[in-house]
Amino acid sequence: MEWFKSQFGLRTNVLRPVPEYSMNPLYWLGALTAMAFGLQALTGLLMLIYYVPTVDQAYSSTQYIIQYVPLGQLLESIHLYGAYAMILLALLHLFRGYFVSVQKRPRQMMWVIGMLMGLTVLGLGLTGYLLPWTVVSKSATDVSIGMLSFLPAQIGPILTFLIAGDGSSAGELTRFFDLHIIVLPAALLSLLALKMFLFEAHGPARPVSGPANTKEIPWFPSVYLYFAMLGCVFIGVLVVIASLFPIVLPIQFSAAAASNYVPQPEWYFLWMYQILKFASFEGSGIYFALGLVTLILAGLVLLPFLDRGSERNPKLRPMYVTIGLVAIAELLVLTIWGYLTPGQVITDANAFAVIGTTALAVALVSAYFFRSSLQAEVTNIRGRLLKLLVTPFKNRWMTSVFLIFLGLASVSFANIVASLSGGAGASPGLILNLAALSVSFYLMLRILRNLTLVQRSNAR
Repeated sequence: MEWFKSQFGLRTNVLRPVPEYSMNPLYWLGALTAMAFGLQALTGLLMLIYYVPTVDQAYSSTQYIIQYVPLGQLLESIHLYGAYAMILLALLHLFRGYFVSVQKRPRQMMWVIGMLMGLTVLGLGLTGYLLPWTVVSKSATDVSIGMLSFLPAQIGPILTFLIAGDGSSAGELTRFFDLHIIVLPAALLSLLALKMFLFEAHGPARPVSGPANTKEIPWFPSVYLYFAMLGCVFIGVLVVIASLFPIVLPIQFSAAAASNYVPQPEWYFLWMYQILKFASFEGSGIYFALGLVTLILAGLVLLPFLDRGSERNPKLRPMYVTIGLVAIAELLVLTIWGYLTPGQVITDANAFAVIGTTALAVALVSAYFFRSSLQAEVTNIRGRLLKLLVTPFKNRWMTSVFLIFLGLASVSFANIVASLSGGAGASPGLILNLAALSVSFYLMLRILRNLTLVQRSNAR
């Protein structure tokens, strides 16, 4: 490694010693996820020797691997359960990172890249699910593609074409095959390389409480043997599960077979599928459901920029811990509920009762355990809120100027809307209103900035 470092001009050694506190299996969930990805690549390449990505031969070639290729059924089973393990490990890595707040400065971009990697892993699961061309996989995939039609007209058709091709079965299978073996793996490897670069810069996150044992452990042989044992246990468990519960291929897709089958997505998408089955989200209501899911995912990706405090100890973060526990409980409930109610529309009353009861029960239990720190946090939030509310009244001059520009901006905006809806083209009045709106908006932002600085100064 030293020779490699000198030849390529690297500043750090990628196999440098690690702190002793990171010799914990929970610190290696991301590494095990990457290991699962390597196993998926290996088993996938072996299956590619026999698999034919065409509508006529996709099913038969998969069946040939299972029935006639030596250890072919074990190979297919390991690839299936390896995909499940990869998604499950990524979820565990996400929640572990969330509860110990690894997204805090300076690791904000590591969190964002990790979330993008997680979404890529889900994309690999979705695209690979279709390739055997069974009635189960094809019907479930069609449901997922159908949701794209509810996106805005400016992006829905484009995404549908990029993901599903020209709309034919052959185009859909070819596009998913290309995404699964080329595009998404390349994206995941690129993100992994970028995250490893950041990891080398920042190192593992320190423990959230207590003194950290920073004694350095050499990579070879200690760290190497430690991860080798973790990896061997992981692969051993995977092989045992694949041997005890070998893959059973459902019947081949056909229009007649699909008409007698109620489509269900795989378990990692069941929670989303169950939300879409709520009565309020049927028909045009699906726009609100997709918006809600998008908002949740966007909030997770942007979490480092929303949760900007410095505290990482879960015991001192009752609000965020409660939100995380509620999210886990809702995911489990929605997944199991979706599995037990295939194709059933859920009434609003049942949806409210199940979702609300789950959230309330978890919140009450969490509030009981966090009652002391929760009371302190509520008092702190209340104090900051009161200071924020009285800031405009303590700075009446800036507030008055802000209200003047707010009125000017409102009038200018109303005039612009009236001119455009009346079909009027570019006119001196329209240009004047645009200028007044722009200047007013800029000055309002400056005043808000000054008020914020004053509020922060008073808070200190």
